[in-house]
Amino acid sequence: MSGQDATEAFEDVGHSDEAREILNGLLVGTLKRAPNDPQPKTAVADKIAARPSGAETGSYGAMSGVGLYFVVLIGAAIAYGAYMYLQSNKDK
Repeated sequence: MSGQDATEAFEDVGHSDEAREILNGLLVGTLKRAPNDPQPKTAVADKIAARPSGAETGSYGAMSGVGLYFVVLIGAAIAYGAYMYLQSNKDK
């Protein structure tokens, strides 16, 4: 993302104090723009463009964390129930 302002994206992630200290050592320089250079994209515009069809998602996507465990647990319960049902009908 050269030539773009990533300040807002950096702040949204919630970096630690250690990351902020490291950031100072990574500064290479300041970009000097000529009057006819295009304006840099802002982080907000990048987020809106990256979001599929404007849908709200969490930091790691729609299926993350507890929701993913819930889906796996329900799937396992259904699979176990189907197995037990098939085993009980197998003897008949």
